[in-house]
Amino acid sequence: MKKIGIVYDDIFAEHHTQGWFSHPECKERVLHTIDVLKEHEMYGKDHAENYVPIMPRDATFEELNWCHEQALIEWVKDAVSKSSEKRLEHMDGDTPVSPQSLNAALQAAGGNFEAIDKIMEGKINRAFVLCRPPGHHANKGRSRGFCLFNNIILATHYLTRKKGIKKVAIFDFDVHAGNGSEDLIWRGIPEGEVLFISSHQDPRAFYPFECHADEIGDGAQKGKIVNITYAPGSGDQCINLALDEIVSPLFREFKPEFILISAGFDAHHTDPIGGLGFTDQSYGNMINKLSPIADEFASGRMAATLEGGYNIDSIARSISNVISTMSTGKLIEDEDEFQEKSDRVEYTENVLIPKIQGFIAPYWKSI
Repeated sequence: MKKIGIVYDDIFAEHHTQGWFSHPECKERVLHTIDVLKEHEMYGKDHAENYVPIMPRDATFEELNWCHEQALIEWVKDAVSKSSEKRLEHMDGDTPVSPQSLNAALQAAGGNFEAIDKIMEGKINRAFVLCRPPGHHANKGRSRGFCLFNNIILATHYLTRKKGIKKVAIFDFDVHAGNGSEDLIWRGIPEGEVLFISSHQDPRAFYPFECHADEIGDGAQKGKIVNITYAPGSGDQCINLALDEIVSPLFREFKPEFILISAGFDAHHTDPIGGLGFTDQSYGNMINKLSPIADEFASGRMAATLEGGYNIDSIARSISNVISTMSTGKLIEDEDEFQEKSDRVEYTENVLIPKIQGFIAPYWKSI
């Protein structure tokens, strides 16, 4: 049984997104999840000893500059200063900010740093950062897709710049591609090596309309960016094929010293935005595939940060499974399996995986 840190503060519910129309990236995502975690004795005054509450800290503007132009930081600051509870400002068409948005974003990034600190100090083994706003669509100069700053790549820089970690592996399982993350590491990072794998719905007709299977990085990073582009309706069998044939072999060959996860839950079959067929148990099962690799190469070190997921009930159940499997390897939420169509499985096995393998095979012995 491993000790899991849960990073949360009510500031994450103070990033208000509800203007004159309902917004899917809402505070209830974290508030309801906290309630469910309390029911499972993972959080709150009656939490089990293997779950450790952690308060976030602010990221500094200097730390944000690892990934983001100063002009973007000033843009966010200006938009927030002009906003009010009755009048939101927007970074793009679907990324609103309110008076507490900058504070929440700084705590979201800093919460990831705090999780890393506690892991590296040996106080916990792994962590889940239950934060908002999310981050994986934000790139050097743009906040977009509900995201202000890129929490997962900032965490990568924190590991390599401040903690002496040389090899970081990132797995992004949001239904939307981590296009901001891909942008920020397209040619690698100066202080270490990073392997980035994003599994997402095929972007040819789905936001963000980039991160296709043939996009594999450039320069020293070539072959270390991998995009697994599932057909709509893909579910557990497709996930298992991708984990067994691509993700696990690459992670094992890469030998990461730390595993980071962009944990989006909008690939769930009940999500109002996504179009994939993941279930409550899909997310815990993915953790169970990665955990032995973390134990073998990274001293068990693993941290996840919240990205998407817009069905309030399924996100809470799925996060509960992720945190539980991080600690004990056991699922605590189970639902009837999504009825995955056989043609999706056949496409994944006979078309998608061989296509991806063809793009990256020159760079990996295991493929």
